[in-house]
Amino acid sequence: MEEPTSAEVVHAALDALLDVVAASAEDLRRFHDAVAKARLAPLPPFPRTSVLLTKHIIEHLTLVDQELEDILMALGVTRTPE
Repeated sequence: MEEPTSAEVVHAALDALLDVVAASAEDLRRFHDAVAKARLAPLPPFPRTSVLLTKHIIEHLTLVDQELEDILMALGVTRTPE
């Protein structure tokens, strides 16, 4: 069996990344909608551990955003301003 070419390896990695990003985008949209809806209702007690977890999620998503930006730069793609 032949070894995959470097282009094949890159394409496979990008395909896997696209699959994960698409699934994550859907998950994040559902999470966003659920939290936005819950925000309108009276909030139950929010444990301190949940506040810390929220901070951790924000930090993690910020890191993921930076790493995805690095991938775009490596591909020679610039993000369009929002």
